[in-house]
Amino acid sequence: MKFLHGGNIIATAKELGLPISSLIDMSSNLAPLETDPDLLKELRERLSEISYLPETDSETLRELFAEKYKLNTGQVLVGNGTTDFIYAIPQLMGISRALIINPTYSDYVKACRNAAITPESYLLSLDSDFELNLEQLSRKLLGEELVFICNPNNPTGILKPTVELHNFIKEHKSTLFVIDETYLPFIREKSLVNYFIPENLFVLRSFSKVYGIPGLRLGFLVSNEQSVAKIRNKSKPWGVNRLAQIAGEYIITKGDQYDEAVVRFLEEERQRFVQQLSGLSDVEVIPGNANYILCRLTGEINAEELRIKMLDQRFMIRNCSNFEGLDDTFFRLSLKSKQLNSLCIKTLQNILTQT
Repeated sequence: MKFLHGGNIIATAKELGLPISSLIDMSSNLAPLETDPDLLKELRERLSEISYLPETDSETLRELFAEKYKLNTGQVLVGNGTTDFIYAIPQLMGISRALIINPTYSDYVKACRNAAITPESYLLSLDSDFELNLEQLSRKLLGEELVFICNPNNPTGILKPTVELHNFIKEHKSTLFVIDETYLPFIREKSLVNYFIPENLFVLRSFSKVYGIPGLRLGFLVSNEQSVAKIRNKSKPWGVNRLAQIAGEYIITKGDQYDEAVVRFLEEERQRFVQQLSGLSDVEVIPGNANYILCRLTGEINAEELRIKMLDQRFMIRNCSNFEGLDDTFFRLSLKSKQLNSLCIKTLQNILTQT
């Protein structure tokens, strides 16, 4: 099975014969700021702990997460990124029908197929800027199915207000919902974990993206205790490495200042960057809220040609043509520093004016 994701910077640098540091990765939806130096210091100081087995079930991290969000420990699981849970839920929850709201993260489909479920696709429309209409979605639900919703969605960046989602989930008790909040920490929006968790809800949370540590792989699942126990009983021991556990413990207890800095930066810089993007010829910007921006090319060049030309200038961007519901005119950019964002705009402008 081939996995097509952004952020494949190690393989790209190897293929080009370049050091990783020479590439500007705007294809992966990571924090625009440098990784928290105090977090890196904590990891360096405790590096010797890789000589020991990690906690079997990330007990300390589960307790800290539960305490922060006023949950019972039995409602929380820690995994090797949210991907662990995306693949586990279709396998273990006895589901025979699944609905995927596209365009979205492709591993939801792969996870269903791995569980011998052929998922149905519910396509959002460009005409409505890929907004999710919950009333229309309701008419597609038969009950007893599994529905994945990424909020804000990847790659569109469109956010559905949490309170609306919570009410919708409570109204559809016979449907199982997986709400992937990987990118929610980048914006000021309340998480579903702050609400009462109904029995038909799984919430996925991630530290990997917002804290810029995707190489450590760290994610959380929150649900009712019975559903969590069903997945936990099938989980392997030591599923999270020791450095990831250390990072998670630091982030929960000391990471709020960095988190706030990321959100403040994006509140200012996203607006500026989108305005400049919108001023480019042959580029249509899809309105969104996340730390990444989906764009549509309206001229002669397609997304793959643009990706190659940008890579020639050491910029990695995401060709989004492999997302269901998108074609070869769509690409995605993830925000970086103000200086690099400005350089990206200039590079895009030069390429587009030459085609």
